[in-house]
Amino acid sequence: MKPDKARHICLLVDCLTGGGAEKVASLLSHSFQNKNYQVSIISTLNKKVDYDYKGQLYNLGHITHHNKYLQALKKFFVFRKTYKDVGADIYIDFRFKNNVLKELILHLLVFKSNKTILTIHSSRVNDYMPKSIILYKLYSRVKAVVAVSQGIFETTKTLFNFSNLLHIPNFYNSDIFTKSEVANHIVKKPFILAVGRLKNEVKQFDKLILAYKTSVPAKNNIPLCILGEGKDKEGLLNLIKENNLEGLVKIMGFKPNPYTYIKASTFLILSSKNEGMPMVLVEALALGTPVVSFNCKSGPSEIIEHQKNGLLVKDQDFKALKEAINTMYSDEELYLACKNNSKLSIHQYSNEAVLKKWLQLIENTKVL
Repeated sequence: MKPDKARHICLLVDCLTGGGAEKVASLLSHSFQNKNYQVSIISTLNKKVDYDYKGQLYNLGHITHHNKYLQALKKFFVFRKTYKDVGADIYIDFRFKNNVLKELILHLLVFKSNKTILTIHSSRVNDYMPKSIILYKLYSRVKAVVAVSQGIFETTKTLFNFSNLLHIPNFYNSDIFTKSEVANHIVKKPFILAVGRLKNEVKQFDKLILAYKTSVPAKNNIPLCILGEGKDKEGLLNLIKENNLEGLVKIMGFKPNPYTYIKASTFLILSSKNEGMPMVLVEALALGTPVVSFNCKSGPSEIIEHQKNGLLVKDQDFKALKEAINTMYSDEELYLACKNNSKLSIHQYSNEAVLKKWLQLIENTKVL
């Protein structure tokens, strides 16, 4: 589906590094431009750019002031002017929202409801829809509120009677297959992988490391490699050192191309406390890599068919997680079955299937 004329889509993000919502925005910038839309991106918080994108970037992350209140005020006026200057037909908002007053001001003084699409990328819905009946009423007037998983959709329905609420999942782009063939990883096979922002209160890499320490693959000197950056990196390195795991657990940092690691890994582990629609699970399965994941809120149970393409583990049971790691490593028949089923199990999350729903929404047609 292509627009009758070149329409202009603007993506609002906190940054273009590190997070799942930001990665989805970068992928959509490519997809929209490939469909002949004009694309702009306004990045509001962090000037760092790690994700590849298409379109015109307005990076407001450089705006600073020694007084945090004056900085916020300055950034607001620059954002409002940029929003107006961009003059897009549709604005898709991927920002993390935890300030009711800020969001009220934006929706009352900046955003145009009929041009706004909000997105929710976490089972902690209020991180993207802060608790406020006034905001909920304003959100009910926007073009659409998009939940990236069925679980998020159901949770959001309990907050308010949103008639404009839709479910459009995250997706993988076919370019991951080409990128995965680049032989740039330096990990000696075999190895097991975890990927995510180094934020223990969400990703729980500290608990994963301790669980992995006594697992069967660890006893067989199979390293656990963790890709990511974040505020808990130093603490994780200290934890590794304190437990004499330097030769077994590797913190690899952020990788612009994680796909070569994902494809080369034996399997991937997700140990999160909560998720939205974890793209790393979809990408791993698309690349033929089985997964072991907590059945956390939300997303994993929509992606993983237990013992078909991976193992779905009782939520937050780290003993059960270790047992699942042992099983995936030791049960060759199960492992091969999961590996063989992985690619076909996630066809509904391809770029083509998901982009169709986005285009139907943007062009005011019924979303399937």
